[in-house]
Amino acid sequence: MEKLRIAVIGAGRRAAGGWLPVIATFEDQLELVAVCNTGNPRGEEVANKYHTRWYTQLESMLDKEKPNIVAIAVNPSHTYEVAMPILERGISLVTETPIAAKLDQADAMIAQAQETGAKLEVAENLYRVPQERLKRQMILEGVFGQVWRGQNDNRTHNYHAVSLIRSYIGFDVPIVSVIGVQGEFPVADHLYRERPTNKERSRHAILKFANGALGFHSFTSLSFGSPLRGRSSTFFYAERGMGWDNELLLLVGESENRSLLIERVTCEVAGKQILDKMVAGEFVWDNPFTSYKLSDGQISIASELMSLVEAVREGKEPEYGALNGRIDREVDLAISRSHEQGNVPIPLPLE
Repeated sequence: MEKLRIAVIGAGRRAAGGWLPVIATFEDQLELVAVCNTGNPRGEEVANKYHTRWYTQLESMLDKEKPNIVAIAVNPSHTYEVAMPILERGISLVTETPIAAKLDQADAMIAQAQETGAKLEVAENLYRVPQERLKRQMILEGVFGQVWRGQNDNRTHNYHAVSLIRSYIGFDVPIVSVIGVQGEFPVADHLYRERPTNKERSRHAILKFANGALGFHSFTSLSFGSPLRGRSSTFFYAERGMGWDNELLLLVGESENRSLLIERVTCEVAGKQILDKMVAGEFVWDNPFTSYKLSDGQISIASELMSLVEAVREGKEPEYGALNGRIDREVDLAISRSHEQGNVPIPLPLE
């Protein structure tokens, strides 16, 4: 199988700590031809580490290296201006979230991809986490029946939370309105990520789906890294059971239920313990990347990457795709608009 040529735009934490190590692991399928950033020496350092070429001019890199696919890991405010020259050349890409800062930018990217035939994937991680993969597989198989309530409680934020809740209710079920509420509260003086703070901002939302299902989202600014917080969870309620983090409950009779615990099963590959599967009773999700010796955290990135690779090779749409990324961003913006307008319901789609 001929290798696809891939370039990475960006050299910060997500590129250097996430994309590049995974790309290097797929050396049987991918050839890293370039790293491109704005000129910060970090770009040259990263390029040298992975034995590839370093560019500071995007269009020059695209024209000289002619990559088949590109991974974009830049500040979201710059995603659009980076993505458009790539898509105009018919080159497929996967971009970090959100798909774009503004909806008209997302629309322009989608239209350009359709015009040139480029594939456009969005690197949405949360539903791709192995534990969530098993839950979603069971939901799609009808094990729980229809899911009527999905909730994120400080596990993640913004468009990520929207995506995770949609993965429970159904990506094909439209969200018809949202209510957003935000607040700021005093807390005890403490260090948050090594900086002193005595305030906490919280964001909450209610999502109403077209089939009557409800989504609930809560997130606090102290969720990641504060000694005051640290507990988070996701859960869903369905016709025949529920899921709460790694615990599942199924109705097995009029007055009985069955409790299942999602367990991690490993296998040894070249002397290293690698995730082999996630198991809950007889229900199993197999890790498709065991031979690549990825950590659990890298599996989501590999899923995003190979979604684009398969889309390019097989001429199909990516697994998540630009339209789902656009929906997540639109709902996120609607939540903010609701708060700004006094917590009123905001209908979707946005005007």
